[in-house]
Amino acid sequence: MSELLNQKYARLFSLLDANGDGVIAEDDFTLMAGRCIAAVGGEQSVKGQAYAAEMANYWQALRETADTDGDGRIDKEEFRAAVRHVSDNFDTLIGPLYEAGFRLADHDDDGLVGKEDFVTVLTAIGVPAHDAGPAFDSLAGPDGQLTRDQLMSAAGGYYRDDDPANTSSHLLFGAL
Repeated sequence: MSELLNQKYARLFSLLDANGDGVIAEDDFTLMAGRCIAAVGGEQSVKGQAYAAEMANYWQALRETADTDGDGRIDKEEFRAAVRHVSDNFDTLIGPLYEAGFRLADHDDDGLVGKEDFVTVLTAIGVPAHDAGPAFDSLAGPDGQLTRDQLMSAAGGYYRDDDPANTSSHLLFGAL
């Protein structure tokens, strides 16, 4: 695995470890989902429920692949060993979470997410605000809006792309 993918996976691990205890477990996904849903005021919304369900699905897929000792927790080594497999199945295992997150941030259902809404969701998952804004700027079109396709392309690239020149795929969760 390339050094760039190692850096991206380390960043992703730190975000998924929402409670900061050094391992990823189901409660991290519940905590992160709750933070994101609360940040956009979607506690009772269908979008919020769909996002929480996709977080649970992502946890299950990751646990089935990465929790090699069956303790219900994924440490950094288990994560690094398994995330490539999960990434190879991005469209079915991970993509639905990013789509649900996009819909959560798309308040008016116009298929576009503005910078403020993007930054709100990213900071809720643990990305510092000073990184979330530039991440949006690197992904959004010239109209200052982010489309679902742009997000999905960047998310897929974050998990799979190890080309250092392709910086937009590396900045999804802030500078590495």
